Amino acid sequence: MRKKRTLLLSVLTAALLLTSCGKSGSGDAADVNLIGPLSDIMDTVYENADLSQDFRDSMEGSFDSGEIPADSAEYMIGTADVEYAESYYSMPMINAVPYQCILLRLPEGADVEAAKQTISDNADPRKWICVEAESVVVENVGEVILFVMGDTNTTNAIRSAFLALGE
Repeated sequence: MRKKRTLLLSVLTAALLLTSCGKSGSGDAADVNLIGPLSDIMDTVYENADLSQDFRDSMEGSFDSGEIPADSAEYMIGTADVEYAESYYSMPMINAVPYQCILLRLPEGADVEAAKQTISDNADPRKWICVEAESVVVENVGEVILFVMGDTNTTNAIRSAFLALGE
């Protein structure tokens, strides 16, 4: 009887230790809320992303950024069916480069997964007509959604830097 109790106690202790040593959430950063203006979050993502020097050079002076104008939301996001409380975009002023990066903060209690699915379903990597993005990424950390289109290396670097904010 004593061996059974010791074994049970050992198993429970091991389970508790394994649970407490794991990352919180399911790895999707759903339980983390990013605070501060989206412009600051975007700056942090760009600072921490493993971007090529060519990309960083192209950002200097040739990128536009700011809150998404209401009359451009459907074009930029691909749909008018996602309600958001705050937005911020970053993209080249000349559309010869198929790239855009958008952050959306959803209202409290919004269905983040449904919003991500709507964005993914409506993303148009050919919206620039003459050029096409290789990769479309839609991720979230808490109620903030990242929507980025561009070449695969750039979008992967942006995704990694963004998701790291939730760790």
